[in-house]
Order: sequence, then structure tokens, then C-alpha cells
Amino acid sequence: MLTPRQCRSRQARWGLLIGAAAFLSVAPLNATLALAAGSWTITATGPAVAESAVVPMGQLPTATVLPKSIKLEWAPSTYATGREVAGYVVRRQAVGSKDAVEVCAVASPIRACEDSPPAGQPVTYTVVPAEQLWRGPASAPSSPATLPAPALVVVPAAPSPSPSPSPSPTPSPTVTPSPTPSPTPSATPAPSPS
Repeated sequence: MLTPRQCRSRQARWGLLIGAAAFLSVAPLNATLALAAGSWTITATGPAVAESAVVPMGQLPTATVLPKSIKLEWAPSTYATGREVAGYVVRRQAVGSKDAVEVCAVASPIRACEDSPPAGQPVTYTVVPAEQLWRGPASAPSSPATLPAPALVVVPAAPSPSPSPSPSPTPSPTVTPSPTPSPTPSATPAPSPS
């Protein structure tokens, strides 16, 4: 155990060493210092403060089904200082599947996007906060949403006219060829004796 006098003496030595080190670090380069010779080692122990930031968790998205797409909106993800993250990545996952597909990436302050998943397939969405190359924890999945299948419009076929009885056409007279006169043989003169 150190006596109060020894503690003051030790504090004075540390103060001298730290002061000399500070003097060395701010002295001009061309100055010659008597204290520069030798080797210096300074070790300090005690409390220290370090500050870091963890990318916050994503906020639960709200999925709104539109006629041809699903619109997603969510609240901002902010650091403890109140600053919003730089952007967001939205992922879609089919209900019952473990695979997720990135459907959009937006920069702050935008906190909405639209997606067109396969019709008739229930899907959920998660929001992942992004800060440069860093990603925060994903939000909880949204409620399942299903894009309706396009409605098939049945157009009735135009009615075809039903056959109605009509009088049979009167036969037109057929033309019979008239015989052409064939040449009649003419009497040939008999040969005369000569």
C-alpha cells in the first residue's frame, strides 16, 4: 500500500513524463532537446470511453393489396442519436418457404415500395435497415398478403342464327344443246369411161 506522499511523488513523476512527451511532440523538428536521448515508454491504465453504433432493427412493414401489386410501408429505423439509417432493403418470402428474395432497396427518407408477387401465392415481407455496407437485423415478417389472380371475364358468344325454312329455289330451265346439222353427203359424179 502506498502512502499519500508516495502517491504524490508518483503523480509528479507521471506528470513530468507526460509533460516531456507532450513537449517532444509539439517541439519544432529543428530544435535540439536534451530529453530526446534514450527510450521512452508510457503506459496508462484507467477508465476509457469508446463509442460505436449498431445498425438498428427494421420496423414491421404494412402490406396493402392493390389490384396489380402490393404496396409496402414502414416506420423509420433510427440510431440512439435519432438519426435515420441510410436506406432499407425489402425482402419477400413465400409462406411456408425459407427462401427470401430482395424485391426493392430504397434510400432514406423513402420508406415505401411496391412489389408484384406471383398471383394467388401468399407472401410475407421483412424490412432490413442498411448503412453503407452494413445491414441491421430484419424486422418481424408482415402479415401474409396475397395478390389476387386476374379475374377471367367470360364473354358470351354471339348467338348464331338458326336456320329458317325458306322456299326451295325454282329450278332454272336447263339449256339443251340443239343438234348441229351434220354435212350431208353430196352425190359424187361417177367416173366416165374414157
